[in-house]
Amino acid sequence: MSEKKIPVILNTDIGGDIDDTWALAVLMRSHELDTKLVVPCLENPEFPFGRTKVAAKQMEMSGYGHIPVAAGLASEHFDYHLREWAEDFDLSAYKGGFREDGIQAMIDTVMASEETVTIICIGPMTDIAAALEREPRIAEKAKLIIIGGSIYNGHGLDVIQKASDYNVRADIPSMRRAFEAPWEITMIPLDVTAHIVIGDDGYQKLLYKRDSDPVIGTVLECFDFWMVKGNCTYYKTHTTSLYDTAAIYYAVKGDYNFISEDHMLSIDDGGYTNDDPENGRPVHCTVYYKYKDMFYKFLVDRLCGEN
Repeated sequence: MSEKKIPVILNTDIGGDIDDTWALAVLMRSHELDTKLVVPCLENPEFPFGRTKVAAKQMEMSGYGHIPVAAGLASEHFDYHLREWAEDFDLSAYKGGFREDGIQAMIDTVMASEETVTIICIGPMTDIAAALEREPRIAEKAKLIIIGGSIYNGHGLDVIQKASDYNVRADIPSMRRAFEAPWEITMIPLDVTAHIVIGDDGYQKLLYKRDSDPVIGTVLECFDFWMVKGNCTYYKTHTTSLYDTAAIYYAVKGDYNFISEDHMLSIDDGGYTNDDPENGRPVHCTVYYKYKDMFYKFLVDRLCGEN
């Protein structure tokens, strides 16, 4: 019997922090997921479809150029580190297909599906709110996995303190709009995403396979470019923080290796996700790993195409 795959859409602010690039690589290698569409959000109008070029180029170089891409909404006029890496990429020749209107592409994909579509949101929620505005019925046919928020812990390893997460804070009205819709929401907060770093033997294994594996070779090429543009110290022993990879893991494994809790959350004006029994909405939240080593093994094995 053939494996029944989960239909997913990835909405990503790829091109900025490098964790989106790593997450896309893990997504491509996750055979349980049927990636219907990749929609980069926060496009810079000064560089048309720049983030979409980044995603399409990575997928094509990795051998996954059959996955469609569509451009999300233009937002702030800010640059991002991987823009120049892909600026000459020809989207019109991309074999997976390119649509300029990513909002409509998401709507069409969800509404045409006979199964519930999982939208994996690893950037601010600007595109999601726009899609709801245009077609509210998508909330009846989709569910969300969101990288964002903070339940108990933020970025500090030794300090138990909530934080205002960027993916929420960058567009609070859009996150609130997503919270108002009746779909199922799982939030992967900083509690479990803030300290994801592949190092030691796992990282050395990736470096060893760089020249023989196009998925690994492409992600490490992006990593090198990103570090130079960002004036980062070269990482010979470990990655930087890979927040967004946790969303792909959850899409594949669900609660299997997480301690999860249901919270009634609302969002304040500072971008904090707060327990609010009176005015909040139910959100399923991951708050701890059961076995973090198991999570790291999954990442390395998937990147290497070994499970």
